[in-house]
Order: sequence, then C-alpha cells, then structure tokens
Amino acid sequence: MIRKGIHTSAVIDVEGQLDLPPTTILEPLAVFFIGSSGRLSLGERNIFYPHCSVRIDQGWMETGSDVSFGPGCHIYEPRGGLRIGNSCLIAGGVMICGAEHGTRLGAGPMRFQPAIAKPIIIEDDVWIGMGAVITPGVTIGARSVIGAGSVVTRDIPPDSVAHGVPCKVKRSREDHDKKRTTP
Repeated sequence: MIRKGIHTSAVIDVEGQLDLPPTTILEPLAVFFIGSSGRLSLGERNIFYPHCSVRIDQGWMETGSDVSFGPGCHIYEPRGGLRIGNSCLIAGGVMICGAEHGTRLGAGPMRFQPAIAKPIIIEDDVWIGMGAVITPGVTIGARSVIGAGSVVTRDIPPDSVAHGVPCKVKRSREDHDKKRTTP
C-alpha cells in the first residue's frame, strides 16, 4: 500500500479495518498494526511524524480532520475506544494507552490477568504537550492545553490549561486570555 503521502519506510499491517483517506501523511518509520479485532478510522489531513506507532489488536480509534501526531507518539491498545476530535495537536513522545493489566493479588501473574479497558475522548482543538501520558478512561475537554510531561489520570474540563503528575487544571484559557489583553 505505497502511495503519495506514505513514506516507503512506513509499515501498515492490517488484519482488521482501516479507513485511510488519501490526504493522510505517514512519515518515515511510522507504524500501524491493526489486528483482526481492531479498527482505525482517520479523518482528512492527519499526519503521523517519524517513529509514530498505532497498535490496535482489539478496540478502535477514530480521529477528526487536521490532527497531527508528533515524532515518537505511541497509541497503544485503545480497547475501550479512542476518539480524537478535529484540529488536535498531539506533540512528540505522547503516549496514549487504552488498557491496564489486572493487579489482583492471588489472581495469577499480572501479565495473564484480564485487561481493563476504558474509553478515551480527546475533544476538538486540544493541544497535548511533549511526552504527556494519557491513561484509560479520561476525557480531555475541547480547547484544552495539556502541559509537557503530564500524566492525565482524570477528566480535564473544556478550555483548561492543565499540567503535572498527576495532571491538574491550573487555570482556564479564558482567564489566561483576559490577563494578556488587560492594559
């Protein structure tokens, strides 16, 4: 599946379902693995920078239009589903993981315990800073900014500026804009 916008070193290994518009750009060494129970549906004008990977053995991922995934982004097993809205910026090194291993004592090795899958929703016009980690079950509200290196473990409301480990809302974008325009 070599075509304009897909670098010759990109890897696309699909057993399940893939909707890849002709406007998709896959830069060098981007990797898509979609297992037989996986589904990936991309909107128009999505770009995956070098060394991005999307692994969906089970579950699904859908994006809106004009979404960019910076170098070294990893989307791992969105078993409960991953929805990314329009005009989102996912910076380099971001990790989005949609499943957790079981951790019950006495239930056998964690590696073999059933996974816990939860949906992740990233609404329109969200900017996720470099190296952030998005964990299962969170929603990041529209027009929010997530600071570099943050670990998002709970929902972030729309129009927020949030950062830290764990990620917490520090201010609203509206308050920030008011400060910048006040004489």
